[in-house]
Order: sequence, then structure tokens, then C-alpha cells
Amino acid sequence: MDYFKQLFRNISAVLKAMSPGQAVVLVAVIAGLIVGIAVVGNWVKTVNYSILYSNLEPAEAGEIVSQLTEQKVPYKLEDGGTTILVPSGDVYKTRITLASEGIPRSGNIGYSIFDKSNLGMTEFLQNLNFRRALEGELTRTIMQLADVQAARVHIVMPKDRLFKADKQEATASIVLKLRTPGGLSKSQLAGITHLVACSVEGLKPQNISIIDYNGELLSSQTGSDPLAGMSASQLDVRKNVEQYLEKKAQSMLDGVIGQGKSIVRVTAELDFQQMEKTSEIYDPNSAVVRSEEKTEETKTSSDKGEDSSETRDDNKVETAVTNYEINKTVEHIINSVGNIKRLSVAVLVDGIYRRADAAGGGAAEPAYEPRSQEEINRIAALVRNAVGFDNQRNDQIEVVNLAFDRTSMEFEQQKIDQVIQQEFYYDIGKKVLLVILAVLAFLYLRKMLKKFFGSLGRILPPALPTRSGQGIGSYEGMPGEEQNAVPPIVPENRRPRLIDQMQAAAKGRPEEIAKVIKTMMIE
Repeated sequence: MDYFKQLFRNISAVLKAMSPGQAVVLVAVIAGLIVGIAVVGNWVKTVNYSILYSNLEPAEAGEIVSQLTEQKVPYKLEDGGTTILVPSGDVYKTRITLASEGIPRSGNIGYSIFDKSNLGMTEFLQNLNFRRALEGELTRTIMQLADVQAARVHIVMPKDRLFKADKQEATASIVLKLRTPGGLSKSQLAGITHLVACSVEGLKPQNISIIDYNGELLSSQTGSDPLAGMSASQLDVRKNVEQYLEKKAQSMLDGVIGQGKSIVRVTAELDFQQMEKTSEIYDPNSAVVRSEEKTEETKTSSDKGEDSSETRDDNKVETAVTNYEINKTVEHIINSVGNIKRLSVAVLVDGIYRRADAAGGGAAEPAYEPRSQEEINRIAALVRNAVGFDNQRNDQIEVVNLAFDRTSMEFEQQKIDQVIQQEFYYDIGKKVLLVILAVLAFLYLRKMLKKFFGSLGRILPPALPTRSGQGIGSYEGMPGEEQNAVPPIVPENRRPRLIDQMQAAAKGRPEEIAKVIKTMMIE
């Protein structure tokens, strides 16, 4: 009890010794700590929401809310239920997930890119900015996929026509740089296609093309495919067979002539007719005895003579029945479905680029040189063996040597690399800024805490040694020594060091102090 009384007296003495400025600083520090703790606690508990979709129909909003409830995604409703908000970190992931399910139907994706309007902007610039903003939003959404490293979206929106016959449909193309080859599944490609189609007015899914970083076609329109009438399972079987054979031949050519130097396309005609046949075959030359039955019968006859004597005569009748069996073969045949009826293979091979020295001694542009016919024949033989070429099926193969035009692809690659580099620098800058802010906050808190604990050390009385049965504030000395009570610690009142320095300066250099005061008064 005495300890706490002494602590209270020390606190009162320190507070009395403080100047008004020091008291204000102490109160500000304590209030700042309390407010900071409250703000941090509130910030940790607060969830920032962003717009998922806006301008929705009531039925469509209800369908989206049902999906969000099923997926356990928190949401908020605004604008009378026509706008749905979800946590900011789940916006793009939720859009892709809902798009794979074909939601929303109308595709009114909301974003606030035109919050700052410009009254002097022409209609052409407004349409151009709208298209650019839409492409940017779709690009950021697609890049949220784990398997997508970078993406670019190009949208072509035709002008309005007076006559319906002259109206053209909107088209779109998407270039993706995947983290791993073939990293996107069919459902993800369908989700991206539906997302873009629902985001652009008048854009149909069949008018969207998706290619990867190396120019490989991932998705294209299938309306003109002659197998459009086939069932989905049969079409999938055909595509799987073609992709399997293409991959075998392409991987082999990439190892021989280099990656990106060849393109392989395979068209497979499959037999989906299912036949079931049962036949019985008899062999007349292989008759064997199956069973045999013999029957014997004895008949007795008698004659009378003149002397009335009787004569007997016995007759034996033997009957045999033999059954023969002819060999019979029964066959029940069901042929397999999906056999390859015919293969058509097309191979496009790039030439050889050789560097020649320029006239000035520098390196000139690479010169294209076609491959020899002997090399083309060897490539054709390798592809035949890779795809299982069969002359009896009337398979066909064509190998053509042409120069590849990579101008547009190199431009897209440069743009995608710039996007990746910008994202990389942005992440580094954000991390460096966070580190700097953390260091500054640490230094500031360290300074404040140092002052606080320094003041606390002057307030708290020193710890006193105690023994069992002794109270705080007294101790029992060694035998023969006198027990003395510890005198209370009362801090002496001292004027601030700054005031002492100012008084010493005023006494030693009064003229300079007068000049300073005069200058302050003038200002």
C-alpha cells in the first residue's frame, strides 16, 4: 500500500515539475496512442467493398445473390438491389467464377472509370476512351487468374448502320501469356470467353479468339465446322485425337529445328458407327457321333405236322439309331467406336536465318534462306512416324517451307513484357514504400516510447528487497545491524534546461539577444 502511495506522490511531483509545453506533449502522445490503437483495430475489422456488377435486372441480381450465398462470399446491395458489392480482394475471382457459370446473362459489368467527366470531349474521344477503359478492365480481370501471367484484350466495335443488312458484328481477340503451357482448362477458357462476350454489347462468343504468347490458338469460332452436327462427345473425341497427334509431332519438331519454327495441324476422320454382329458357322466335313441307340427283338413262330408234333423257329430283329453332330461356330462381334479412318497432316516449316556482316563492319539483318528439299523430306518422314501414317487408309501429309511473319507477334510480346515489367516495378515500389513507412513509424514510436519510459523511470520508486513476512518499503538487515527505513524519493524541481541556456546566453551576449527579439517583432 505504501508502494502505491509513493508511486502516486512521484507522479504528482513529476507532473508539477513539467512545463505547460511538456504537459501538452505528454497528453498528445497518450491521446495519439489511444486513437492509433482504436484506428488500427477498426481498420483490421473493416472490410472494403468494391462493385461487382451494376445496373442489374431484379431477376439477374437474385440469381447472382444466390450464387454468392452458395459460394459463401459476403456481399452488399446498393441502388435498390441493382448494384452488388463484394470484398475488394474477391472482385476479379468472383467475376471469373460467375462467368464460367454463364452469369450474368446481360453482362452489365460496372466500373467507375468516367467519374471525372470532360465537357469539351468529342464523341469520338468518348467512344475511344470507353473502349480503352473496357479493354483495361477486362485485362485486369483476366490477369487475376492464377495461370495467367499477363494479358491483352482487343475489342472491335463496329459503327452503327442505318440498314440491318449493313450491320457488322463486334469481334474481340485476347492474347495470354500463361505461366505454364496449357495451364488453362476448357472451363476457364469458356469463362473468359463468356466474360468478354457479356461485357461488350453485341459481341457473340463465337466471335472471340484467344491465343497464347506463342501464337497458339486456344479458342476459336466453331460455327463453320463441318462436324457441328455431331454430338459434343464425338467432337471432343476428335479434338482430343487431333491435339494428341499434333502435340507428338510438334514436340519432336521443336527438338529438331527449334521452338516456334514449325506449325503442325492434324485433321482426323473418325468412325463413330457402332456395329454388332452375330454369326453361326457350320462345318459339314466334321460330322461326329453325338449318340447311338441299339434295340434287339426276338420273334418265335410254330408249325403242326401230320403226327401232331409242334415245330418252333426263332427270328431276331436288331434296330440301331445313330445321331451325328456337325461342328458349329458362333461369333458375337462388336466393333470399337472412334477408329481413325483417315488422317490429313499439314506442316508449315520456317526457313533458316543467317546473319551476314554489313559493309560497315556491323551486324546486318538476318537473311532468310529456304530449307533444302532433302531436309523437307526428312521432316516429312519424321512426322509420318510420329502420327502413325498409314497408306492403306489413304492418309495425306503436306510439308511446306515458308517464311514466318512475326512482326505483329513480336509487337504483342513487347507490349506484354512491358505490362509485366510495369507490374514488377509497381510491386517493388509499393514494397519499398511500405518498408520506408514502417521504418519511419518505428523510429517515431521509438522516440516517443523512449521519452515515455524515461519519464516513467523517474516516477516509479526503486524496487526494495523483501523477505518473507516483511512489507514493501522496509527490509531487515543482517544480525547486529540497525534496521533503517528507506527514505522516500522526492524529485527536485528543476527548471527546463532550455530556459537555463537562454538565460546564460542573454547574460553573456545581450546585444545579440536584443537583435533577435527585434527581428522577431519586425516579422
